[in-house]
Amino acid sequence: MRVRILLTGIALGATVLAGGAATAQAAPATSETIASSTAAAAGRWVYDGSYSEAACYSLAASYAGPAYCTPNGSKYALYIWVED
Repeated sequence: MRVRILLTGIALGATVLAGGAATAQAAPATSETIASSTAAAAGRWVYDGSYSEAACYSLAASYAGPAYCTPNGSKYALYIWVED
């Protein structure tokens, strides 16, 4: 009885592994998909204000899109990317 359960478990495990390997192989992306995903979005960098260094980097990190800080006198200027 134990041998039968062991063999059933091995067979089931092999089936699951074979099924998982088959579903993990995705079809290659078409050139159309690649072209549309790499196209640059139209937009511009917008000045959002001057902050302390810590505040600027914190705001840039919390922004959902691209953002960066640059020194602006004794403060740091925050620029964010806005899509048109």
